[in-house]
Amino acid sequence: MTVVALIVTLLLPGLAWWAWYGKRGRDPLASLAEVIGISLATVILLAEITFFLKVRFSIFGIVLLLAVFAGLAAAGLVRHGVTLPRRYRWLLIAGGVILGLAVAWRLFQARELLLPNWVDSQHHYLIIRAILEERGLLDTLSPYLDMPFYYHYGFHAVAALFTAVSGLEIGSAMLILGQILNALVGLSVYALGKTLWRDWRPAAAAALLVSFATRMPAYYLSWGRYTLLTGLILLPLAMRAALQMTGKSWQKADVMHLGLLTAGVLLSHYFTAVLLAAFLFLLAIAHFLPRLKRLLTAAVGFSSVIAGTGLGVVLAAPWLLRVMRFSAASASLQSNLPESLGAILEAPETGAYIWKLLGPASNHWLLLVAGIGLVYGFIRRKQLGFGVWILMMAALSLPWTASLRPFRPDHFAIILFLPVTLWAGWAFWRAGCLLHGWLKWKWLPPAVIGLLLGGWIIWSFPLSSDIVNPVTVLVTEDDIEALDWIRENTPEDARFFINTTYWQNDVYRGVDGGGWLLPYTGRWAVVPTVFYGFSPDIEHVSELRNLGKTASEIDGCSSKFRHLIESAGIHWFYIHLDQGALQPDGLLKCENVSIAYQNSKVWIFQITD
Repeated sequence: MTVVALIVTLLLPGLAWWAWYGKRGRDPLASLAEVIGISLATVILLAEITFFLKVRFSIFGIVLLLAVFAGLAAAGLVRHGVTLPRRYRWLLIAGGVILGLAVAWRLFQARELLLPNWVDSQHHYLIIRAILEERGLLDTLSPYLDMPFYYHYGFHAVAALFTAVSGLEIGSAMLILGQILNALVGLSVYALGKTLWRDWRPAAAAALLVSFATRMPAYYLSWGRYTLLTGLILLPLAMRAALQMTGKSWQKADVMHLGLLTAGVLLSHYFTAVLLAAFLFLLAIAHFLPRLKRLLTAAVGFSSVIAGTGLGVVLAAPWLLRVMRFSAASASLQSNLPESLGAILEAPETGAYIWKLLGPASNHWLLLVAGIGLVYGFIRRKQLGFGVWILMMAALSLPWTASLRPFRPDHFAIILFLPVTLWAGWAFWRAGCLLHGWLKWKWLPPAVIGLLLGGWIIWSFPLSSDIVNPVTVLVTEDDIEALDWIRENTPEDARFFINTTYWQNDVYRGVDGGGWLLPYTGRWAVVPTVFYGFSPDIEHVSELRNLGKTASEIDGCSSKFRHLIESAGIHWFYIHLDQGALQPDGLLKCENVSIAYQNSKVWIFQITD
C-alpha cells in the first residue's frame, strides 16, 4: 500500500491536470516534476477549501475524490494521448534510474531513525495526528494544545493523506515521505535548470549535485525540515513557470498552472514564499529595464506572470489572512552592518557557523565554481534576474550585511544549494563547451562535465553516508519501548514531568524521548513540544515557559520540585538515564514516588498517595 499511497499522493492529481493541459512532446523528466508539483499543490489547496467550507473527509470521501482524479487522468490521456519523441526515451530511462537511486540513497540515510528527528518533527507529527483525527485542517490544536492553528500546513496535509492511504504509523509515514520529497528536490532543480539553460545536460549536472554531492538538502533529515522541503520542491517549479511565461502570449492553462504552484509555495513554507516574491520582483526588473521605451509591450509580455501569481495569492489568501490574524511576526529588512572590523573578529563563531552550513570542503569549492559560472553568466547576460537573486540570497546569508526578519542568515545559507548547484552545473557544461571550441573535439563537453561531476560526487559521497547529526537524535529503542508502554498502561489524562533545556526564543524543549510524549502518546508533558511558542496567548506561553524553565533546574526533591508537581498536577516522571538534570537516583530518594516501568535506559516513575 505504500507504493499506491505514493502514487495517489504525488502523481494522481497532477496527472489529471497534465492529461488535459500538459504540453506533449516535452522533456519527460520536467513533465514528471510538473505532475508532482501540481499534485502537491492540489492536495494543499483542497485542504484549505474543505477547511473553510467546513467539509470533513471520510474514507469514502477520499476514495471518491481519488476516483475522480483517476477518471480525469484516464479521460485526458485517451483524448490527448501521450507523445514522447524518440530522443527523450533514453533520457526518461536514465532519469528514472537516477531518481530511483536518489530515493534509495535518501532512505538509506534515514535507516537508523526510529522517529523523525530533532525538535520540529515533534510538532509536525502532532499536527498530522490532529489532522487525521479531525479529518481535515484544524481550527485549534485542542485537546493537545490550547491554541489556534495557523501554521504553514502544506507538508502536513500531504503527509496526512499519505498516512491515511498507506496505513503506516505517522512516524514511519513522515520518514518515508520526507525522504522521498528530499530526493524530489533534485527533480525540481532539473526542471528549473532545463528552462534556465535550455539544455538538459547542465540541468542534469545540477540535479546530480543536489542529490549526491551537496550536504543540503540531505542534512534537513537531521532537523526534520519537512515543511521547507515541500516548499523547495514547489519553488523551482513556480520559478520555471514564470520564466517560461515571461514575454509570451497569454494562455489560460499557463496562468492556472503558475497560480496553483504559487499557492502551493505560499501555503507550504513562508520562507519559500518570500524567496519566490523576491525572484518574481527581480524577474520583472530584468524584463522591464531593457524595454523602458516599449513599456506597453513589456507589460503585455509580463501580464500572464502577474495574472498567474495574482491567482496564486487569491487562492492562498483565506489561509494567509488567518495567519495574519493570529501571528505576531512581521517582515522587515534590517541592517546588520558591524560597527567596526573588531566587532566581526570578536564574534567569529557567527561566521563559522554559516561557513559550516555551507560545507564541507567539497561544497566550499563548489561555491567557487558557482561564482565563476555566475560571473561568466553576467558577462554573457545570461539569466540576469536569476543571477541577482542568488547574490541577494548570498548577501542575506552573511551575518554582517542585512537581515530579512523574521528569517535569520542561516535560513538563507541552507537553501543556497539550489542556485549554487544550478550555476555550478552550467559552469561545468560551459567549461566543456569552451574546450570544444578551442580543440574541436566533440566528446569534450560530455567528458568534462562527467569528469567534474564524478569527481565531486566521489569526493562528497563518504561525507553524507552518515548525514544525521547524533546530537539531534532524541529517540532510542529504549525510548520507543517506554513510549509504547505509556500508551498502553497510563490514563489518557496522565501528566508527566520530563527533563528540559532551553531551546530558542525563550522556549524550552525536552532533552530525550520525553519530548515525544504529547505527539506520540497524547499524554500531557511539562513541555508540550516547542510549538506552544506559536500561541498568540502570551500569558499561556509565559506559563508554559516558566514550567519548562523550572523543570530544567530540578535535580532532586527540593521545594521547587514539590511546588512544580503540585501546581502542574504532575503524577508521572519520564527519565532517560544520563539525559537531563533529574536522574533516577534523585527520584528514588523522594517520598511517595515509585518505579512504574524500567528498561536499560528509561525509567517511568509514579507518585503514589
